Amino acid sequence: MTTEAPIARGESVSTTSSNALAAVSRRTFVRALVVAAVIATGWAGVQTLQRSLHLSFDKPPMPLRMPLSQVARHLGGGRYVAEHPDDTMEEDVLQVLGTRDYLLRVYTDTTKPSNEAGATLALNVNYYATGNSTPHVPEICWAGSGLEEATDLRKTFVVNDVRRADGTVEKELRMHLISFKVQNSDFGEGSSSNIYKNVAYLFEVNGDCVATPKEVLSGFWKASNPHAYHSKIEVTLQQPCTQEEAERAISDFIREALPAVEECLPVKEVPLGTKSAMSP
Repeated sequence: MTTEAPIARGESVSTTSSNALAAVSRRTFVRALVVAAVIATGWAGVQTLQRSLHLSFDKPPMPLRMPLSQVARHLGGGRYVAEHPDDTMEEDVLQVLGTRDYLLRVYTDTTKPSNEAGATLALNVNYYATGNSTPHVPEICWAGSGLEEATDLRKTFVVNDVRRADGTVEKELRMHLISFKVQNSDFGEGSSSNIYKNVAYLFEVNGDCVATPKEVLSGFWKASNPHAYHSKIEVTLQQPCTQEEAERAISDFIREALPAVEECLPVKEVPLGTKSAMSP
């Protein structure tokens, strides 16, 4: 009579462990399939929602039409002239700024004496191809460099009838004016206490002009916009002056500078769902 050889204890444990691992692997695989199916269904639902409601949640970068260095150096029929090379930023500043698409250029108003308010204006343009950066504004950046702002003088003023690059007219272009205190001793005895270092700015968000960072943040993530890009357009008067003088000088300059800058910016897109966007 023959007898079967007994199964070793180690072999029994090994077989049991292999079966258990196989069962776990099958359960894990099934769960992975279920998760993948849920994700796929959710993504398909998002895509369907976007198409049906004419929305866009995926907003790829929008490049400039031309480098900002191509902004015209002669504006207003030669009234404003950029005689010197554009300024550049150091690498550490660019890291903080969050973009390499910028323009730092000084224009001279050839109709004014060199010491008159608005005789020299600095144009600063920063462009962001995606809405992933908080707007940089002088009330924060300049204060960080040691300048003292006259905070009670912050104001938004209106520039009427500004022609845009696309031929439309902005009836009321709003700009935010910030004023910084200056030392009277720098300008001689008797200098008026209402003389300030003045800077004003506006933003373009997906082609629309707004005046405050809050409007930027609420504007470029609108689901009806195919992209989320914005630019800051900032004008600084090199000569300290009153706010009233600053408003007049900046208003005259921005009427000529805005359309020139817009020649480099993306063409304003038609929001999804409008007749123009839906037409072939």
